[in-house]
Amino acid sequence: MATQDGVSIDTKNLNLQIKAINEVFKQIPKEVAQYKVWTKFWRQVTKPLAKAAHDNAPIAKRDIPYPPDKSKTIKKGTLKESIGFFQTKASKEHLGGYIGPRVKRKFAKNKGGYYGAWVEFGAEVKHFGEHFSKDQPFMQDAFTEKSHTVLETGLKDAETIFERVMKSHEKRLQKYGKLGY
Repeated sequence: MATQDGVSIDTKNLNLQIKAINEVFKQIPKEVAQYKVWTKFWRQVTKPLAKAAHDNAPIAKRDIPYPPDKSKTIKKGTLKESIGFFQTKASKEHLGGYIGPRVKRKFAKNKGGYYGAWVEFGAEVKHFGEHFSKDQPFMQDAFTEKSHTVLETGLKDAETIFERVMKSHEKRLQKYGKLGY
């Protein structure tokens, strides 16, 4: 049993569940891209965690000036809307993903998620080398609330995704044969 900041995780149970899910996904034919299946899995399983983080995220009382360019402002509520599932090149290589404030695509222009760490760890991170702020750990609270839900539903969701992938694979083989991939 590992604990971190008051959150206890049964690592033995976690390892058993991950091994069981991995065994389910190993049965998928080699023609189907593994990272796509795992992405579907993580996107589905982490929805409750993303919703909890979205609900816990604070909303600023007013629009915030963007520090490097004072002519720009960050609209209030942008941090809350930027929370979701995303992947990086490294997380794709390890068949995983992240839940948190996004800073790319539609959130790159309005700078919505880049200051999420300042909100989460405000008392530990010095802003522009000048001052600290009050921390509001919305992501830690969401993890504390919903981590057990992610673990409990993981195997069931893996089986559902496995069935959908296999059905899609069979349809594709019937329609195009081996040349479908």
